[in-house]
Amino acid sequence: MRPGAAAKRAAALGLAGLLAWVAGASLGAAPSGPRAAAAPSFLQVGRAHAEFTPVLDGSEPIFVVFIGSDARPGQAVDGERADSIHLVGIDPAKGRASILGFPRDSWVEIPGYGTDKINASMVYGGPEAVVATVEALTGITVDYWALASFEGFQAMVNDVGGLVVDVPYPMSDPYARTNFEPGPQRLHGHDALAFARDRHSPASGDFGRSENQGRLILAALAQFRKEFAKDPSRLLTWVAAGLRHVQTDLGIREVLDLAFTASRINPKRVENMVVPGSTGMEGGQSVVFLSSAAIPIYRDMADDGFVSKANVPPSPELG
Repeated sequence: MRPGAAAKRAAALGLAGLLAWVAGASLGAAPSGPRAAAAPSFLQVGRAHAEFTPVLDGSEPIFVVFIGSDARPGQAVDGERADSIHLVGIDPAKGRASILGFPRDSWVEIPGYGTDKINASMVYGGPEAVVATVEALTGITVDYWALASFEGFQAMVNDVGGLVVDVPYPMSDPYARTNFEPGPQRLHGHDALAFARDRHSPASGDFGRSENQGRLILAALAQFRKEFAKDPSRLLTWVAAGLRHVQTDLGIREVLDLAFTASRINPKRVENMVVPGSTGMEGGQSVVFLSSAAIPIYRDMADDGFVSKANVPPSPELG
């Protein structure tokens, strides 16, 4: 293999590790159980539709649904409620992306199962039902799904020496065990997980929590790029922290193509947002009614994976 080709392959593997690491960093879940003759699988990645292979040559946008399971030890990770759901759209041609979070109590139509909270979709039919629900809601055809665990997230954060996160406001939640002052700080596994799961400190509850999970995705991408530029050997640390925790049936070529796609993303050109909505009651339970203001967001994102400034909703916490 020529030196240039070897370098590109190494970079691709590092970015594949970053994708795995980022998914774990942004979505809290429980372990999915050990793989045969391997370490526990903390992240599962699959193709959304078996009947077609996504185009990964940069000519079309790519859409991935990231899911965090609410499973506890001993429970099937893909059989419990989805604790968090994010649709990530990537515009490879222009090196930009959008992160769109859905409040877990969103009251939506789940194809084939009727109306329920969006987090119940995984109970009905695993990641495939989550994908179908997001597609029906947004009109966007999803290419891949990723299902993550909180134990894997903590391990990967610790493996890379922690993650520098710009905490947007004071956070103190005895349930999530947060106790942070605002400002940039390095969070190790336990604290980073707490940051991702805190829904009591944000005034907007799960809306703010979903936005903070998007902040972790951005922080991980920015930190990887900065560390690699300063010291290329850091790539090996990120690879080890990411790839060893991934379980996927995708071929190596497809994984590498995804990694090369990720390499084109500039963290400064990523929009992080949450679907706007309001809280209410349905059948005696508290739910979120998504706003019709989300329709322009879906349409804009479907075009090239990126949501323009004009259609990005205000931050649920910072306005």
